[in-house]
Amino acid sequence: MASPPSSRPEDRAQDRAGAILTVDLAALSENWRLLKRRVEPACDMGAVVKADAYGLGLEPVAKALSAAGCLTFYVAHLDEGLALRGIVDGRQDLRIIVLHGPNPGTEPDFAAHRLIPVLSTPRQIKAWRAFAARSDLLMESLVQVDTGMNRLGLTEREFAELMADPDGLSGLTPLALMSHLACAETPDHRLNLQQRERFASMLATFRLKYADAKGSLVNSSGIFLGRGFHFDLARPGAALYGVNPTPTAANPMIPVVRLQAKVLQVRRVDAAAPVGYGATFLAPDGAKLATVSMGYADGLLRSWGAAGHAFIDDFKVAVAGRISMDLTTFDVSNVPDSALGPGATINIIGSRQSIDELANQAGTIGYELLAAIGRRYHRRYLPAPASQISRS
Repeated sequence: MASPPSSRPEDRAQDRAGAILTVDLAALSENWRLLKRRVEPACDMGAVVKADAYGLGLEPVAKALSAAGCLTFYVAHLDEGLALRGIVDGRQDLRIIVLHGPNPGTEPDFAAHRLIPVLSTPRQIKAWRAFAARSDLLMESLVQVDTGMNRLGLTEREFAELMADPDGLSGLTPLALMSHLACAETPDHRLNLQQRERFASMLATFRLKYADAKGSLVNSSGIFLGRGFHFDLARPGAALYGVNPTPTAANPMIPVVRLQAKVLQVRRVDAAAPVGYGATFLAPDGAKLATVSMGYADGLLRSWGAAGHAFIDDFKVAVAGRISMDLTTFDVSNVPDSALGPGATINIIGSRQSIDELANQAGTIGYELLAAIGRRYHRRYLPAPASQISRS
């Protein structure tokens, strides 16, 4: 006999949802500590929390990481920085760095909310310098240089011109020079050493004018290239959330995410018949199918349907047919009926299948799957035990 519905708001919200996303904040915090232990004590271990903390929720993630000892946070856009400042406003010791820097006219917002911009173009540097002069402010900033990725940052020529200009950074307080590695997840890629050498040379030149300026080069995977890459500020992102930063080796990180989808209906196919849009999958005679309340509107990529699978307890179940907006069907012919009763769930991400394995089936990377996580899931946050919270 089914239990009566709970009256607790948390339980009622979980009852209403079609799928449940569980985020282990203790594991998240320990991942940050694990990365911190890999670098020199003087290297500041920050945390990238852009895109709503990679889809897992900016507020709970930022609060857990700050409680663990993280003092530097990186976001992509100004609005993300404003949201984060509102969350941690009582913490004067926290730095928030906005990777994309100021759009024209937004410099006062950075100053008002103590946000540190990354300046990547001569125009941004000129505008920031003019704002600082008008406002009579000495505002911290980072200057980004391109060392081989050809995405954001000053070119070598632009950097040389900046260094040759007596007024190039006049009135500014450069916190750091930064760049970004293009191939850090491939340890033996020749571009890694090339970028490190270029960055070290540019940083040495930069420090002739700004002796106290820090250097920042590494992302999650870059941390595992060795201490010669670490410099002074590390910027891990996906590794904090359990994604493997070393794809050619075992994952050194602790899983953070669990994703379970509720079974809406189970049916038997009396005769061979197609399943889903486009009739791309033919269920054999006697197959048993389970449909869950989850689809591409919730972040399941349609490409996953071609070779995807999940688990019910220890039973591996394959996706049957195309993934649609709100629904996905699985072939559960190998699962006993006793495991498919009321309240049954299919484990999309969990102990039997990591987010990296799921991403591999979909032909993508864990970063994309995290960023695509939908808002319709019921979210459960497992707190970090008080004994694990420290100012390490």
